[in-house]
Amino acid sequence: MFGKFTVAFILFSIAGSALADGYSHPVVMTGVTQMADTAELHFDPAPKDTGTLVILGDHTKTPKQSYPFVYSLPTPQRGTVDPAVNLDFSGKQKLTILCDPRSDNCMSTGYVTLGAATFSMLWKVTQH
Repeated sequence: MFGKFTVAFILFSIAGSALADGYSHPVVMTGVTQMADTAELHFDPAPKDTGTLVILGDHTKTPKQSYPFVYSLPTPQRGTVDPAVNLDFSGKQKLTILCDPRSDNCMSTGYVTLGAATFSMLWKVTQH
């Protein structure tokens, strides 16, 4: 079982739009692994399209782990509200994050397992 994820979304649509337009500051999203460790997605500022997943090991008392990814924000189509953020990890694992612009919720469309950690579902923007 993946356990409960207890995070919410803050201003993701603003950060996503800013990233698509060449946001000049890094963006960090925080979530939780199935073992309750903090997982952070660090998005490098534009024009880079790279980032790092950092699993802090704060609950399990394991060493911090880092995994690189490449992200993309599709060009917004007319009539759509917020584009998805697509993350590609090594080993052909992919994660897509979607946000509801009318609420504070953001979630991924699936999950990814890196090392011994499975993470995904709900995320919170903690730096933008």
